[in-house]
Amino acid sequence: MSVISHIPVIIEFFGILPDADYMRVERCREFQQYHQILSVAIQGVVAALMILRTYALYGRDRRILILLLAIIGAGGVVSLWVIVTGRNTHRPGTTHPEEIARIGCELALSQQEGYDLAIAWSSILVFDATVFILTLLQALKIGKAWRGGYLHVMLRDGTVYFGVLSVCYLSNILAYAPVHKGVSTSITNVLSTTLVTRLMLNIRDPDLHERPRRWGLDDTEV
Repeated sequence: MSVISHIPVIIEFFGILPDADYMRVERCREFQQYHQILSVAIQGVVAALMILRTYALYGRDRRILILLLAIIGAGGVVSLWVIVTGRNTHRPGTTHPEEIARIGCELALSQQEGYDLAIAWSSILVFDATVFILTLLQALKIGKAWRGGYLHVMLRDGTVYFGVLSVCYLSNILAYAPVHKGVSTSITNVLSTTLVTRLMLNIRDPDLHERPRRWGLDDTEV
């Protein structure tokens, strides 16, 4: 999904588009809307995996599930609202040499779209921060028991995941203020899918399955 679904995004950036202005504008709006929908879909899949992981870590505690669903639900509503309202928003134009203007789409967004998208990415950052804090609190609660087991791997991978993607999300949020808004969206989507895949594969390590799964808490199992 992360690789094949980005083919239209490559065309959006580097494709040779129709010369007619009205056709070019319409095609570019379709590509940009597709890019935004793709970002929502990718982040939604990543969030679902993180929710399942944290839900299991807390022994299927429904309070944790409700908290995470509320955060990601709010972010999803904002993201969909940005996509729907952004299609009819007037966007600023820039002037390029003719040979450059024929390649790819004009990716400039209005300032209001920039603010809206920054809010959407901020909700994802809040979600990831919540997941990281919940994992850290569970690790501190358990202490040094079962070091090197499931919890150690989940905390280690969660720290790397949160650290790398926090930088990506912050760059997305800050980049929506200048002229080149959303410049790091694609790399954020690719990194998030790559890291969450690695994160899920690591807990399926056969060496971990050979160790006891209980962490010393009566209500916490994986």
